[in-house]
Amino acid sequence: MRNIIIFLLITNAFVKAQNDFQLSQFMFNEITFNPAATGNSDKFIASLIARKQWMGVNGSPSTQFFNAHAYVNQLKGGLGLTIINDKIGYESALNLKLSYAYHIKLSEGSSLSAGFSGGFINKRLDGSKLIYEQGSDPGAITAQTSIYVPDVAAGLEFNSKNFTGGISSTHISQSFSEATLYKVPRHYFLYAKYKFAVKDVTITPALLVKSALFITQYELNTNVMYKNLFWVGATYRYNESVVGLVGFAINKIRIGYTYDFNSSQLRKQSNGSHEIMLQAVLNGFNKKEKDYKSPRFF
Repeated sequence: MRNIIIFLLITNAFVKAQNDFQLSQFMFNEITFNPAATGNSDKFIASLIARKQWMGVNGSPSTQFFNAHAYVNQLKGGLGLTIINDKIGYESALNLKLSYAYHIKLSEGSSLSAGFSGGFINKRLDGSKLIYEQGSDPGAITAQTSIYVPDVAAGLEFNSKNFTGGISSTHISQSFSEATLYKVPRHYFLYAKYKFAVKDVTITPALLVKSALFITQYELNTNVMYKNLFWVGATYRYNESVVGLVGFAINKIRIGYTYDFNSSQLRKQSNGSHEIMLQAVLNGFNKKEKDYKSPRFF
């Protein structure tokens, strides 16, 4: 299409910079991008996250996440549900997937899990709101469009008392080429975190690497929690932003908040990004808990 829509130019710039969703509180929600994390605790864990990215930029990404998962003894693994609603400009996407992870006990203090998730992505574009340079353009999208594509992910995760590490791939059925309005390219995730306990204080550094081959993102995080009651932390997202984290726990409910300070050229137009997490950690479905599992928060 020769006649370019300004909106599509903006959307394309956003998509190239961020092909998949952004999540600052990734260290609490690995199930979002690795199905092997499903049921990695003996608790039933449900998380609700709302994120508004690049405040001050019209049409900037707005994302809502819902995760729920638990370990089920009879299945020797975990079952989970993930729902992601993502909107940017006049484009939106709904991602729903079910996950299962098979857990293998390696020793009294460690386990390995292999996970798989399957579902769909519904991509939608409201073409009726687009403004073209020439209204007679034969390639113009002038109506609401919607398409469903299958979505598959797989991964591995290792857990011990103080260490967690995992590797996964999302959107496996897609190619490595750059994103389009109706396609999210295949992504790879690699992460690790280690917990240090000093009396009432727990320090947990974490690393996340996300790649679609033509673009790779690195995130280095450290969180400090006091008596499992409240925490503060910071993340450096390479060439993109610096993130501040804070949260607290009330009984079985945990509330977390992050603010992203843009360090890229976008800081001239954006007032940063906000993210709020509400997480419930409830009793699981098993009468006898696995001794190699723990209701870990980090």
